[in-house]
Amino acid sequence: MRALYIFSLMFIVQLPVWAQEVYFNQAAEEYFLLGMRQYSQKDFKPALQSFQRSIESFPMNHRITATMVMEAKTQYALKNYSVASVLCDTIIARFPATLYMEDILFTRGMCYYNMAEYQRTFDEMQRTFISAQQRLNKEHSYRVLEHLSTEFFTEEQVETAITDSTQPELKNLFTVILAEKYFQNGKSDAAKSRLREIDGSTADQSLQYRVNRLLSQIEKGNIVRIGVLLPLQRSITVETREKKIAAEVLEGIQLAVSVYEERMVPGQVSMELDIQDSEKDSAKIVAVISEWSQKNMIAGIIGPIFSGETISAAKTAQEHSIPIVSPTATDEGISSRGKFVFQANSTNGAKGKTMAQYAVNVLGAKNIALLGSAVASSAIQADSFIVEAKRLGANIVIDRRFQRGESDLRSYVRAIRIGAANLRPDYVISLRGKINVGEVTRKLVSAGVKLSYIDSVYTSGGLINLTSFFGDNAKQIADSLKLPVKKTLMYIDSLNYPVTSLDVIYCPISNSHEIGVITSQLTFYNIKASILGSGDWNDANELDLNKRYADGVTFGSDRWIERNDTVARVISKYSQRYGKQISDNVLLGYDAMTMIIQQFNGGTLSREQLSDVLATVVEYPGIKNAITLKTERVNSALHILQFRNGAVSKLQTYSSH
Repeated sequence: MRALYIFSLMFIVQLPVWAQEVYFNQAAEEYFLLGMRQYSQKDFKPALQSFQRSIESFPMNHRITATMVMEAKTQYALKNYSVASVLCDTIIARFPATLYMEDILFTRGMCYYNMAEYQRTFDEMQRTFISAQQRLNKEHSYRVLEHLSTEFFTEEQVETAITDSTQPELKNLFTVILAEKYFQNGKSDAAKSRLREIDGSTADQSLQYRVNRLLSQIEKGNIVRIGVLLPLQRSITVETREKKIAAEVLEGIQLAVSVYEERMVPGQVSMELDIQDSEKDSAKIVAVISEWSQKNMIAGIIGPIFSGETISAAKTAQEHSIPIVSPTATDEGISSRGKFVFQANSTNGAKGKTMAQYAVNVLGAKNIALLGSAVASSAIQADSFIVEAKRLGANIVIDRRFQRGESDLRSYVRAIRIGAANLRPDYVISLRGKINVGEVTRKLVSAGVKLSYIDSVYTSGGLINLTSFFGDNAKQIADSLKLPVKKTLMYIDSLNYPVTSLDVIYCPISNSHEIGVITSQLTFYNIKASILGSGDWNDANELDLNKRYADGVTFGSDRWIERNDTVARVISKYSQRYGKQISDNVLLGYDAMTMIIQQFNGGTLSREQLSDVLATVVEYPGIKNAITLKTERVNSALHILQFRNGAVSKLQTYSSH
C-alpha cells in the first residue's frame, strides 16, 4: 500500500506534453500556462481556478482538451475523486478521438481505486495498458493491475483475468500471481502446474525471478524464517527520531530480502520475516524472544536497534540459544553476553583496536603520539587504541585530549614536541668549567671531530653537539670515550627544526570541524609524522577546505560506498520503492540482513550452526561497511581511507584479529 501511495504521488505530478488544438485564444493560453505552473508547484486550488478560467475564456479554445484533462487531474490531486471521474467521462464523450485518451483512462482508473471500486479500476487499467504510448502510463497501469490482483482479487477473479486478457505480458503476470495464491493456500501442485503455462519468451526478467523463487519454495520447501525485533512503536502516532530510525532499518532489511529473492534460482533458500514491534519495552522483548524460542522455524533474530534494548534482547536470546544480530547497537560488551550474540555495527572500542593494529602491523609504527577529543566516543577509541598498541609493543610517547569546542591546541602540540624530542635528545659537551679541555679535545679528535671546530667552539663559549656528529650513536660513543656529556633538548622551541622521531599521531575526533584545528597546528609546530584519524575525518568537504595541511592523512571509517552496478541497482530499487534517497540506517539494516542470508545458502542450518558460521565471518562486503565478526562477535572491519591531492580514496579494508 505504501508503494502504491508513492506511485500515486508520482502520478499527481506527472505532466503530459500537450499538442496544439485549432482555435487560439490568448486569455485561455495564459490561464492554462499559469495553471500548469501552479500544478507543477502542487498549488492545486489556484491551479484548478486557472484551468476553469481558461475554459470559460473561450469554450472551444485551442487548449480545451488539455485544460479539461488537467482540471480532472487537479480534482484528483485535491481528492475530489467522484468529480474527477465525471470530468473524465465528459472528455471521453465530447472528444472520443482525443490523443490524450490514455491519460484520461488512467486518471479515471485512479479515481475508481480511491473510491474502492476495484473491478472498475482493473478494467480501466487494462484499457490504459493496451492503449498507452507513454512509457510511464504503461508502467504505472501494469503496477496497479499487479497490486489489485495480488491484494484484492480472489483466485477466481485472477483466473478470469487470465482468460479475458489479450496481452501476453498481462497473462504472464496474472498467471504468476495466481500460482502464488495457490501456493499460499496450500495448493502446491496447482501452483506448479500454472507456472508451466508461463511463456518464457514474453516474461521479463523480474517476473522470471518470481517464477524461480516460487519454484524454489515448491520444490525444496526450504524456507528460512528470521525474527525481526525493532522499536517500530506503531501505537504512537507522533513521528519521532527513534521511530524514523527503526522504520529505515526495517526498510533496509526488507529490501535485502527483496533483492535476494529477485535473483533466486531453484534450490536456494527462501527468506521469510516475522516482524515484531519491541515497543522499547524490555518485558515485550523478553516475551517475543521466548515465544520465538518455542518455534523451531525461527532460525535467528535481527535487531533490536538501540543498545539499551539490545542488551535485554541479547541476554534473553543467549539464554534460549537463538542467534541474534543487532545491525546498529554500538555499546561496548553487548556481544560478550555469549556465543549467540553478534553486533554487525562496529563499536568505538573495536574501531580503536583495529586502528592500533593497522598502525603497528601495517604502517610499522613504533613511536606513537595521541592527540584526540575528550568526548566519550572519541575517548573510548583512544583508550582502546593505546591498550592494543602497547600490547603489540609500540611506545605511546604522549597522550593528550582536548575538550569539545576547544580550538587553541598549542599547549598540547608543544607537549608533543617535547615528548618527541625526548626520544632523540641532543648529547652535548661544554668546554667551560672544571673540565680537562686538552684531554677532551684529544678524545674528540680521535673520534673524528676536527680540531678547528673544537677551537672555534671553545673560543665562542658554545657547546659541542655530539648528536650532530654521531646521530643516535652519540651517547654510546661518549660513554665509550668517557666524555662528560649532558642530555639536553636543544630545539624544542625552534620550529624550523622538524620533529621526525614520531611514526604516527593518532587523532580520534568527535566532529569533522576539528580537522582544520588539528592539522593546521601540527603543521605550524613542524611535526612530521603520519596522521591517523578516526571515522569523523571522512568528510571530503572539510578535508578539502584544509587540504594545505591535511594532504596525506589516513583514517579508518565504517562508511565507504563503492560505485559499481550492484550498488547502483540496490540504491535505484530503494528509490523506486520508497520515493526517497537511501540512508545509512537503511544500509545498516540491508548489510546485516544480506550477511545473514548468505550464511544459509551452504545448506539448511540449525541455530547452533548459524551461530558458529556467523562467528567466522570475515570482511563480508556490505554496501556501507564490511562486516567482520570473527573477533569477539563484534564488527571489527574498517575501510582505510586516505586524503591525497584533493580526493579521498580507499587503500584497503582492515579488520582486527
